Amino acid sequence: MGRFGARDLRIADAAAAVCLCAIVLATEFAQGKVSLTGTLSAVVVSSTVAFRRRAPASMAVLAAAGVSVAGSSSPAQLAGSIAFVLDYYMVGRKSAECGWTWIDAALLALPVLGIALSPNTPEPGDPFAVDVVSVWAFFFVIPFAAGRIVGGRIALTATLKVNTERLAEEQRERARRVAAAERARIARELHDVVAHSVSVMVIQAVAARAVAGRDRGAAAEALRSVERCGREALTDLRQMIGVLHRDDIEVLGAAPPGLAQLERLAERARTAGLPVDVRVEGESRPLSAGLDLVSYRVVQEALTNAIKHAGPASAQVRVIFDRDCLELEIADTGHGSASGPTASAPAGHGLMGMQERLALYGGQLHAGSGRDGGFTVHATIPLIDEKRP
Repeated sequence: MGRFGARDLRIADAAAAVCLCAIVLATEFAQGKVSLTGTLSAVVVSSTVAFRRRAPASMAVLAAAGVSVAGSSSPAQLAGSIAFVLDYYMVGRKSAECGWTWIDAALLALPVLGIALSPNTPEPGDPFAVDVVSVWAFFFVIPFAAGRIVGGRIALTATLKVNTERLAEEQRERARRVAAAERARIARELHDVVAHSVSVMVIQAVAARAVAGRDRGAAAEALRSVERCGREALTDLRQMIGVLHRDDIEVLGAAPPGLAQLERLAERARTAGLPVDVRVEGESRPLSAGLDLVSYRVVQEALTNAIKHAGPASAQVRVIFDRDCLELEIADTGHGSASGPTASAPAGHGLMGMQERLALYGGQLHAGSGRDGGFTVHATIPLIDEKRP
């Protein structure tokens, strides 16, 4: 039935009503018992089948009235027998959709009286009650119950369909959010991996061009530094692409970036003209790969900003292992413009990326001018959930 629309089902009901009426009239003429009352009653009772989907309760009452008026007319009784089954089935369907009402109770109770008073019912006696209950159950109760069951099944199917569509939409929305988060993560990784190396390469290239005419050795050394930074950037990019494809930071046999490589990061910054002093305070402890990477990226981004905006300056990196947290402090002595991207922590893409990364681990980031000038980036990351040695 799910393949047909409501219009097709109404057409089928109308066709069934016409066929029923034709059969009843043919039977009446064949028996030679043609009467105006019986004929009209049979037509009325048969026509209720055509409209049972629009007003099932009204059609059931109309069929009962038609059979009552016809009395013992055989054609009307035959039409009523079939019409009651079809009409009460639809009454049950409607009851399943709208809920049980007093009208349903009345439609089920009144036929008992009609059957008991019908001229075709045997006289009261031992089989009387059995006959009444049998006719009532077969033509009224069973069709009504079947309609309730089918209607409940259809309502359940419709509810499941709505829930399925809702879950599918939620899944699509979840996929869109995951895709957006993944794009943001890739953007942060690209920024972290490329920005530092490119900044160093640009500074070294400018320095090589400046001294190329008078000091070929210094220019060659600067170009070698550019080459070295470029190779390291390519390695980092390959590693990042491997992470995106394999969800694994140990790619190409290279160690993942972490605090253990801070000295190499500081050496790269020194090559770019920013003297960096790295200090580790407190009892060092193993960190998870994700937290180790985030800590490294915070230091990398802070040094990259110092190289870009601090001007002639030096920087100090402090890694402090406290009992319950890890602190990272990167301070420079530069005099870069306070309106630059570094000074405006909320607006800077790099600092925003730091904040988002740290937020994943419950960390906090504070960035601004230092007490003695320059610029300071201070990150605090809780270590409560980290495994301790």
